[in-house]
Amino acid sequence: MECAFLTVIFVSFFAVYSSFSGDPDWEDVVVAREGIPTVLICTDTTVRGAVAINWKVQPVGLEKEWKLVLSANEKKEFSGSTTEKSTRLTDPNFQDSGVFSLFLLPRFEDRGLYSCMLKQKERKLKEKIILLGILRVTVVPPPPVPRRSPLRLSARVFPDYAVTQITWTAPSGIIMKSERKPKSSVLAKLPEVENDDTGAYVCTVYPWGNSSNSLLAFSVNVTVDDDKVSSLRITHENTEISTATQANTPVPLTCPEVKGDYVWLYWLRADAKKNNEMQLVYKYDRWRGSTVNNKSPMLELAGSPYDAEAGSFSFILTPGYKDGGLYICEVFYNEDAFSKRTTLSVLKGMGQERVEKGKEEEGGERSQVISAGWKHQKKSHRLNMSSKQPGSISTYLPLPITSDTAGNYTCTIQLEKGQTVSATQAVNLPNEDAKDVSVSVPTPSLPPSLSVLLLLVPLVAAAVGVLLWRQKHISDRGIEQSLSVISRETENIYENPEDIRQAPPQSSVYMDLKPRGEDDVYRELERQRSFAPVLLLLHTKVSELITYPHLILIQLSHPLSSQLQQKAFINKRPHLQRIHRSTDPSRPEGRAGRRGWNYQPRSLEKHSDSILSWASALWSLSYYSSPLLLCYLYRKGYICSSKLVPVSQYVGTVLVCLLGVACLRGLGRWKNSEYLQFISILDENKDNHTPANKKRLRCYDFDFSYWPSDFSWSEVSNPKLSKAGVSLLKPEPRLRGAADSVLHSVRTLPCHIISFLIVHSFGRRMLYPGSVGLLQKAMRPMLQQGQARLIEEFDGQRNKLVACDGNEIDTMFVDRRREGGQKGQTLVICCEGNAGFYEVGCMNTPLEGGYSVLGWNHPGFAGSTGVPFPQNEANAMDVVIQYAVHRLGFQLSDIVVYAWSIGGFTASWAVMSYPEIQSVVLDASFDDLLPLALKVMPDSWKPLVQHAVRQYMNLNNADQLLKYQGPVLLIRRTRDEIITTTGPEDVMSNRGNDLLLKLLQFRYPKIMTEEGVRVVRQWLGSSNPIEEASVYSGYEVDDDWCVSVLQSYQAEGDVLFPWSVGEDMAMEGRRQLALFLARKYMRNFETTHCTPLPASEFHSPWRL
Repeated sequence: MECAFLTVIFVSFFAVYSSFSGDPDWEDVVVAREGIPTVLICTDTTVRGAVAINWKVQPVGLEKEWKLVLSANEKKEFSGSTTEKSTRLTDPNFQDSGVFSLFLLPRFEDRGLYSCMLKQKERKLKEKIILLGILRVTVVPPPPVPRRSPLRLSARVFPDYAVTQITWTAPSGIIMKSERKPKSSVLAKLPEVENDDTGAYVCTVYPWGNSSNSLLAFSVNVTVDDDKVSSLRITHENTEISTATQANTPVPLTCPEVKGDYVWLYWLRADAKKNNEMQLVYKYDRWRGSTVNNKSPMLELAGSPYDAEAGSFSFILTPGYKDGGLYICEVFYNEDAFSKRTTLSVLKGMGQERVEKGKEEEGGERSQVISAGWKHQKKSHRLNMSSKQPGSISTYLPLPITSDTAGNYTCTIQLEKGQTVSATQAVNLPNEDAKDVSVSVPTPSLPPSLSVLLLLVPLVAAAVGVLLWRQKHISDRGIEQSLSVISRETENIYENPEDIRQAPPQSSVYMDLKPRGEDDVYRELERQRSFAPVLLLLHTKVSELITYPHLILIQLSHPLSSQLQQKAFINKRPHLQRIHRSTDPSRPEGRAGRRGWNYQPRSLEKHSDSILSWASALWSLSYYSSPLLLCYLYRKGYICSSKLVPVSQYVGTVLVCLLGVACLRGLGRWKNSEYLQFISILDENKDNHTPANKKRLRCYDFDFSYWPSDFSWSEVSNPKLSKAGVSLLKPEPRLRGAADSVLHSVRTLPCHIISFLIVHSFGRRMLYPGSVGLLQKAMRPMLQQGQARLIEEFDGQRNKLVACDGNEIDTMFVDRRREGGQKGQTLVICCEGNAGFYEVGCMNTPLEGGYSVLGWNHPGFAGSTGVPFPQNEANAMDVVIQYAVHRLGFQLSDIVVYAWSIGGFTASWAVMSYPEIQSVVLDASFDDLLPLALKVMPDSWKPLVQHAVRQYMNLNNADQLLKYQGPVLLIRRTRDEIITTTGPEDVMSNRGNDLLLKLLQFRYPKIMTEEGVRVVRQWLGSSNPIEEASVYSGYEVDDDWCVSVLQSYQAEGDVLFPWSVGEDMAMEGRRQLALFLARKYMRNFETTHCTPLPASEFHSPWRL
């Protein structure tokens, strides 16, 4: 029976294999797409003369049933079942050429076997069998594909046995991962499509059996739509896993049980106060084969029964004590996202050698722990427990340790859902020979850096305290004098440090620096190789702590190399923040081509720098609150000599301690190899500012004040021509008589003084809050992250420009010219708002649009120096344009100026001063600062505010914009809460309306009459696109007619504004033109003032 069964199986298999194998049922295989012209080759050059040709087809599923397609006899008379012109012989003179090939536009039902039979006088000469397969290719979603959507490429050939394999190849030439889906279709995917994925994807088909071609290739073009971003449908599982584990014990983190394309794992640490502190710790894309693991090696993908390559995901975490918290696994499949949450608590038991026995630490979601406690192996033994802080519980053992108290102590926590986790701590009896009784549990040792800190701070404080005490007795003496080796004259020892190295050989000595009289001369110093070197710690401004002119000599116990002695002043060096990996030409360009890491200071530098940062923050707080603080101290009676002396002593002690901490920070930097390498590159760059050195320096993010200058205004302009700065539009002075002018100046002198004090104290900081140091410190992590993104993902170039007023301007340039395309050849210069920085500001809008972008920070913002007064702002904008033209190589006609909010001032100044600029785009900008300043100040201050604004902060955007003749686009935020004079709900109070009206009234005065202004105001009063379209259609505006009228006027030769078009036009025509121009010059964006502008809303201004 079994033998018969095996025989049936073998015969069946052989029959199936014969039908689909290389059995010569056909001589050639042709694969074609539906509707694509295809030729079935059939030739025989040996056959000549009166030959007849018959083309027949055997459709799939109709075996042994042949149908005539086309027939031609010896007289070239054609016949057949097809009457379509799309099916014909390729050569009508087939009897002479011997070419009998069939041309057709195949349909899906045309698949099957084709027979080419040659006859002569009813005698069969030759027959060729060709298998025609139809390829169906599906692209979902159809191009153009929205950004961040999953691209699915599917291919299938009918019949299935026509091919052996189908592959997909990306535009980069890499073969994509593919899977054979049910019904024999082959699927390839690209999750989260970006602009870099645009190109031609090739579907390669490998025919089965005999074929004239070993492979057949078909191309599919895929484009990405920048204006659309795909959205996901997120599904959360109702069940949330709560679990706990001991530290360093593997625990599974399960994911949704769906077959996905890629997986993300998020982690929210246990003590996080906000959800925005959630970190993305693992990313895996099974289609692209990319992995990002920010918790390696403790986190990895789980193995069997899971298979990450097949789309079944789970994780194994070996947590440390601080790795507890909330873990969210998100699995993505097509446009759907599935989420699963796991709350993890981590238990760790510790013993400490004091009277305290043991302490149990629980890291993770403590809210899910309902009980925790210690138990002795002898259940009858009762323990006293206490908790000094959330997440820990301790028990204490009396000393000495006895046989009754020794043994295993177990700490157990219980979760809300009943799960329990335990950790055991052993306490052993001490040795009998030991004199002192102690608990034999692990003792945490003090970190070496902390030990050094505790040792050196008192020593440094004591030394400097002695110097401060001696300073009181020698304050009336002059600075110590020394005999110069070079000049042989008496001079200050600080003025010629070279004397120390050129003096006659002597040993290293300690020097007493107090003055001894006019005839006293110091002994000269010498540094010999055979003696220990001398470390010179000259007085420096350590965070503005202390400045006493003493020279301190410290004899070192170990010799140092000459190179390291040069690093003795490492504390004066910049603060290193991040290290960017240099560009690797072998890696593909794009977002994965360059990554970096944050600089990791050692513990000594880290802790000392943290102390100095807190001290700096407290100093800033006290500085800004000093008026209130002084008033409070005065009312309490503290501002008197008896109270100030002890306070000054306390302050002096704090400063001395901070000085010691600063020295420790320098020592910590001195011991860090990464920092020393950075310092060597910085010094080399200062000595030799070559492009190669500059490229190496750009791999570091550090204090911008130490960055060498890359471009100066004086390189292209004569410094003598404009020492005071570039020219600004000034308000027209009122005409007065000589006597009236003197009297008016005297009467307004108090107003001048008060205005000056207001503007230079809180007024400027209210107008430009981004220049406040406290705000910059709070935003520093965000700015560093944004800058790293620009440098590492977009290959941005940071540069320092020196303006004509000496201010240093921090800029960032992203070059897209190498990528090709018109957008990349256009440079967009971005002008930020009053609290905007290029790292996180409007620069990202044109960047996502594919433009070359140049961003810069206002004077006093981030790395830029100075204060953001209008003159300094214009000076900075001028050097940015000069840099773009003379160093970056852009023409003015290739530059677009884009500004947000208060940046409209520098943008309008730029197009006024450089009229050749291509165009300007003003987003959420205003016409004049004065109405907005009056809105926030009391009415009684109106004369004072008017004088202060016009004299010191005259941001007259409209006046400057009217001087420009080029294209302008205004973007109005319909719910703007900043540049409205009443509130965001009153769209008519938006000062962008006044900017538009002033621009149109200047350029088209004959159109913008009283009636034209009225209809434009009606259009501006529309609160949504429906009302806007209703007003526009209500006046029956004919866009084509408006364009023709304006073009005909322009053709007459009068191209400079203002235009007189509409002078002899009827009222109806002027209304249409007014609405048409308003719609072309302004676009509405339904959002608030601070919402980032999407790249889809960034357009080039209208051109006639």
